[in-house]
Amino acid sequence: MEKPEEHSRKYTGAFLFAAAVVLGWICLKVLSPFLSAIAWAAVLAIVFDRPWSLLRSRWPRRVGLAATLMATAIGLLVALPITFFASLVAGQVIDLAQQISARLETQHVSSISDLVTLPEVAAWADRLQDRLGLTREQFEGLAATFAAKGTALLGTLSRSLVLGVFDGGVTFFTTVFLLFFFFRDGADMAEAVVGIVPGDEATRRALRHSIGGMISAIFRGSLLTAVIQGMSGSLGWWIAGLPSAVLAGAAMGILSLLPLGGTAILWVPGGLWLVFTGSPGHGVFLLLWGAIVTTFAADNILKPALIGRAQELSTLIVFLGVFGGLAAFGFTGLFIGPVALALAASLLDVFRKRAGIGASVGVQGSAELASSDRPPGHVRGK
Repeated sequence: MEKPEEHSRKYTGAFLFAAAVVLGWICLKVLSPFLSAIAWAAVLAIVFDRPWSLLRSRWPRRVGLAATLMATAIGLLVALPITFFASLVAGQVIDLAQQISARLETQHVSSISDLVTLPEVAAWADRLQDRLGLTREQFEGLAATFAAKGTALLGTLSRSLVLGVFDGGVTFFTTVFLLFFFFRDGADMAEAVVGIVPGDEATRRALRHSIGGMISAIFRGSLLTAVIQGMSGSLGWWIAGLPSAVLAGAAMGILSLLPLGGTAILWVPGGLWLVFTGSPGHGVFLLLWGAIVTTFAADNILKPALIGRAQELSTLIVFLGVFGGLAAFGFTGLFIGPVALALAASLLDVFRKRAGIGASVGVQGSAELASSDRPPGHVRGK
């Protein structure tokens, strides 16, 4: 017969497990609108841990003020370049629209019929009509239909862009707000989270140091890769003879951080434009340069090498974590993927040690970290 104490322990365990599942689901639903901001605040707090530690050591009795200044400084560091770049892009787009509008006005173009009569468009339209077997009236009707659909699509994209900008602004301000608390209470948060991991204090300290250094390495490696992609894209753009190479390079550097499309959003249209406007050699060069140098070499060779070398991580963990995380979670998956794999490998090490199976097989350098007194966020070779 089961003893009352044993029955009580089983009931308590089952109740706590059920409560954890239900409350975890509720908390996930409540926090889901803020998960991106929470992830970015955590990443930035880890990346800027050294400047924060220096500022806090100078103002030990004004931790709240120091956290406010640090969060504000990081917010400005992110916001000012984005604002400057957005103003440049907006200026370029306005200038281009004014040039197109002025040219259409000088040639008295006010409808699709007028546009088709332009020499450049008429020559292209005649070739297309011959290939499709259309009359001029049928071609103009088809062009008007495409123009109407294009206008509707442009309106939809404009609304999506406005909503995306608004959502990005809200996420940015939420991130800065949360960053204050991550700086002020980050050490206690880290201790609370890592403290639930099974194992001795040395194992937990090694795990905390390894994850902190890993996130910093991923951030720096990704940022450096984006800069290199922007520079290489600008160089290819300039060699191909297209205007505004510096602006195009800056745009490619930012676009390289997107999980889908990346720099190809810019160099593919640029190359195709050259191919179809009488410069096929320059167009093919830009397409090959963008595909091989700016995209493939940077994303698949340079980025894993920079991240892995910076923290001496397993190349397999870096490669699978970075690209698998991007596919599963978008841009924040760049950090979530490698951290999740490294955490799984470290927990596997704990289980192996407890079972007495053999040596550690987790993140490279974890054994050295466990036996060292390095401060959190220390990166070997730095």
